Amino acid sequence: MSSQPWELAWVRALALVGFLALPLVALPPAAAQDVACVIPEPIDAPAVSSEVESLRHLATGAGTTVAVIDTGVAAHPQLQRLTPGADFVTPEHPHPLHDCDGHGTVVAGIIAGADHGIAPDARIVAIRQTSGHFRFNPEDPGSPGSLASLADAIHDAVNHNADVINISVVSCVPASARVDDKVLRDALARAEDAGAVVVAAAGNESEACPDGSFVYPAHLPTVVAVGARNGAYTLADYSVSVPDDQAQVSAAGVPAAALSPSGKGFASGIYPREQSGLEQFVGTSFAAPVVSGTAALLQQRFPEETPAQLRQRLYRAAEPTGGYLDPYQAISTAGPAQATAPTAHPAEVQMAEQPDSFAFRRATWLLATIGGLLALLVLGIGIRRSYLTST
Repeated sequence: MSSQPWELAWVRALALVGFLALPLVALPPAAAQDVACVIPEPIDAPAVSSEVESLRHLATGAGTTVAVIDTGVAAHPQLQRLTPGADFVTPEHPHPLHDCDGHGTVVAGIIAGADHGIAPDARIVAIRQTSGHFRFNPEDPGSPGSLASLADAIHDAVNHNADVINISVVSCVPASARVDDKVLRDALARAEDAGAVVVAAAGNESEACPDGSFVYPAHLPTVVAVGARNGAYTLADYSVSVPDDQAQVSAAGVPAAALSPSGKGFASGIYPREQSGLEQFVGTSFAAPVVSGTAALLQQRFPEETPAQLRQRLYRAAEPTGGYLDPYQAISTAGPAQATAPTAHPAEVQMAEQPDSFAFRRATWLLATIGGLLALLVLGIGIRRSYLTST
């Protein structure tokens, strides 16, 4: 077994080209579909956890749509409501229900797998936006893996009436870099207006994506950035930190059950083309769909709420330290959400409440002063009346 998680190895294959983290692999032209794909390692079907069974008594994601912007999603018996979206990798020969990389299928299964998925009744829209098997062309700003193609994929998700958009692909740039990201921000604004909650992987720390990087799209304001955890209270060392002004949400970085990209059964990992060792499914890519599945359940339970309100439900349900999100806790939490911007730290919440507290104290002082004056006035009148009577 490799000493590095598979997804970390995949990220290390990315290179910074024009401030974008893009796959650079010497492979056949993009039109070719018969390239050598990863080989999954089959395993027996895992047992269904009691947590999943309990969660399904509350909600199943029925009536919701989750768009998976990724490497494609293989048709699989466990994905009972799978719909093809656009293919931005090979648009001349579209095949979004083909996952040569063994990534998007695992993501979709975490969200809506029939036996183990968080929202098994949600409809999945497979949008193929990137692949390690096709070379990025830096001369073409709309080529696979670019911010422009990611923006196009988000628009396609909105066109398919997505309630939740899962993006388990990242583009890392230095925090001080200046990037023309207008097309991406416009796409996210359209998704927000359409009522879609956007969830993205926070990114895995690597040479191409060191901690402190600005990660697209995870670090943009209306996106829920999801880190990976090693345990309930331990954020994984490889999980890229969110900015100080952004809320931290995290989930397990290892799927409890991974659908095989072969289209049948389950897998413990994959054998990449370039390597002989088995690479396990580990990383923030597989934490994000936990939150996306939870967001689908919230959409089902609270269909009238805005994306901002639903984000607040996610943030409130997350643990204060590191943002661990328990789907059951998020769904069972009662009370209306507030359509306000996410708050990263409890201290900022307290600061936001200070003006209201001061206003309350000022009003109290004013009422006390008025009450005192009235008391003096009444006392004065009583004294005067007493004086007039005695004379």
